[in-house]
Amino acid sequence: MEWHFFSRTITLFGIGVALALALNVLKVYQTSQDNSNLMPPLLVITLAYACTGTVIGLLYPYVVGDRKGDAPDGSKIMRCLAVFVGIHQASSKIDFSSHLELGVTLTALAFGMWWLFDRTQAGFLLSLTFTLISASITFVYSAFVLSVNPGFLYSRLWCVFFSGCITFGTIGQQLATGN
Repeated sequence: MEWHFFSRTITLFGIGVALALALNVLKVYQTSQDNSNLMPPLLVITLAYACTGTVIGLLYPYVVGDRKGDAPDGSKIMRCLAVFVGIHQASSKIDFSSHLELGVTLTALAFGMWWLFDRTQAGFLLSLTFTLISASITFVYSAFVLSVNPGFLYSRLWCVFFSGCITFGTIGQQLATGN
């Protein structure tokens, strides 16, 4: 039991670090070729993302319950990861005319992701709770420490966090089955 929990924790943390670095590399490559000034925030964001993903992946199977008939398999996890990366890329690359249009589009995509891969009330509430906490912390950090315009962050962040919670929840459910 302890070994299974430890291996799930290490696996989820490793996936979180790899996914955060991959998404940040895509973002840095898009914006600039010089990323020497991005190292401290990149380290903080990567560790925060990996730790949050690990907690969500470990909690999700216990909160949602046993879904033996609908347990995620490898192809469902890969589709979920592809949709998550797609939502992240859409939020950073597609030029929207207003923050409202961006927010409505990303909300529809995040809700659609939950509908496709989870459809449980407990999973929705857990993801929403972690999303609100994570988005609030990031919003305060960005507004006061980095002095970034919060309009773009507010319309984008919560959808990316929500879809990340669904992604790590799906991975956590698969790892909890032991397959």
